[in-house]
Amino acid sequence: VFLSTAAKDAMLEALHKANEEAERHHHRDSHRGDDRRRRKGETLPRILDLDVDCTDVYGRREVDADGKGGAPPTSGKKKDVDTKLPTKRCTVFVSTAMLASSQPVSVLSAAVSSRERISQDKVDATTIAETLDEVREIDGGKGLTDLLFLLYPGNELQTVDDEDILDITIAYLRRVHLFSFYNGCTAATAVGDVLSFSHPAGTIHLRLRDADEILTKMAEEKANQAVTAMAEDGEEKEDSGGAAEDSKPIVPKDMLVTRLNDSIAKALEHGKVLEEQGPSCLIDAETDAIARSIEVAEKETREEWIENHGIHDEDGRARCSFHFCRKLFKDKAFLHKHLLKKHSDQLRAECAKCHDGPMMATWDSDTCRPVPPVLLDCGSKFGLVPSAVKGSDQPSAADPEPELWRKEQERMAEADRLHRERMAAQRAAEEEMRRQQEEANAGEKRKSNFVDPDDMVEEKVELSFVEVVAPPPKKKKKKKKSLL
Repeated sequence: VFLSTAAKDAMLEALHKANEEAERHHHRDSHRGDDRRRRKGETLPRILDLDVDCTDVYGRREVDADGKGGAPPTSGKKKDVDTKLPTKRCTVFVSTAMLASSQPVSVLSAAVSSRERISQDKVDATTIAETLDEVREIDGGKGLTDLLFLLYPGNELQTVDDEDILDITIAYLRRVHLFSFYNGCTAATAVGDVLSFSHPAGTIHLRLRDADEILTKMAEEKANQAVTAMAEDGEEKEDSGGAAEDSKPIVPKDMLVTRLNDSIAKALEHGKVLEEQGPSCLIDAETDAIARSIEVAEKETREEWIENHGIHDEDGRARCSFHFCRKLFKDKAFLHKHLLKKHSDQLRAECAKCHDGPMMATWDSDTCRPVPPVLLDCGSKFGLVPSAVKGSDQPSAADPEPELWRKEQERMAEADRLHRERMAAQRAAEEEMRRQQEEANAGEKRKSNFVDPDDMVEEKVELSFVEVVAPPPKKKKKKKKSLL
């Protein structure tokens, strides 16, 4: 954050010039025609590509300033080259564009932008900001209350509009506590999340203009629609005993307003919990107690490790006890510095053992273990089913087969019930269709000369074989003889 735009431009200009000089010095053997300097009058690029030296002097145990100790043995005349720390460089990208030009902006709804809502949000936002100031131990004279008195001295604060106080409070929450009021009432863990807009706290919210007028028009339209609907079914309302006269139209609630109210209520409740725990509590009482015990154990381990890795002579000198070092020092104070500087990786490994106990206890009490479950054979019906492993001394995995059979029986019973309901509904539908068909055929039949050959009619026929008259045989025709 710069004091002014001119100070920011001067800083960026100095960074860009220094980077150009460093590049020319680094590539001094390159061609003269390759000039990367920015000409006068040209604007700065959108992204500055800075080459930064990040050589870690203290984090390399294998390199020593005098070429001895933990450093690899040197040979020949390359001692000076071998004892020199290797240069490490990294690239840092600096954006010269204004954040406001790319910062996301969101417009609030009419229900959130109303005057009535602003008054209530001012009280809630001020309460949250004051609670966070107390919990985070903001120094006196730098809190929200002091900021408001600084902006509006004397009795001016009583005459300030609620909207102005709410805007100042929301900006204070976002910049000091990285807290987003209108977007879930959540706080970011780092400033980079806000500046990179990866957290809702980086979003600027704007209120809708003439929100009260819009809400009034919406209420009138809903009232007119309700009156029209009541007039259409007025007869039914009169029959019900005149209940329509006292009834009022039901206005549906805005889902965004409901979610905002829930998030604000949760933030206020969380603030009360933090206030009860006090500023010394970071997460919760149990976790903070474990952290304090780990800190004490690390301190004791560090002192014990330093004492165990030093050999003290009678004349007061001290020697490093590592077999690959064995350096001799004037007294134990220099030995302590040597151990902390050159053998810090062994010390970190020893201090890390202090975390094993609490980590194991937390792992035992955790229901979601960071280990893969085992596969148990539950028969041909279910096959291999994964089961979580629990316990540290005696690890065990619960048998999932009884629970699977119980769920299977419930599923089968539910499927049987649904099948019976479907069959009953199908039989009822068939019975209703047959009844309707019989009623349709029970009426008077249509009279006409048209005979339908496909219409089957039942007739009774009597057959008698007592007097059967056989037909006479046919006479044979005589062949005429041909006369030649």
